[in-house]
Amino acid sequence: MCAKIKVIVNDLKKTQGEEITFRNVLASTKGSPEEIKKAKLKGHGIIAKDKDGKLVQIISGHSFGKKEVEAVVTKLLEK
Repeated sequence: MCAKIKVIVNDLKKTQGEEITFRNVLASTKGSPEEIKKAKLKGHGIIAKDKDGKLVQIISGHSFGKKEVEAVVTKLLEK
């Protein structure tokens, strides 16, 4: 995970961590390549799943910032 996104996610953990489980996982971590393939990402990004493990949203690559990450969190909280 790039430093920019790691900072955003770590800040959100402080405010939303009791409601959502955040995981910063490297694309090379065991099991990650399979998750990336299943989510149809080209390499890396955000894979957001609901509490039952159902895919809610993906965002590919580094084409996002704090606003987009917060939108994913909002979407998860609506589920």
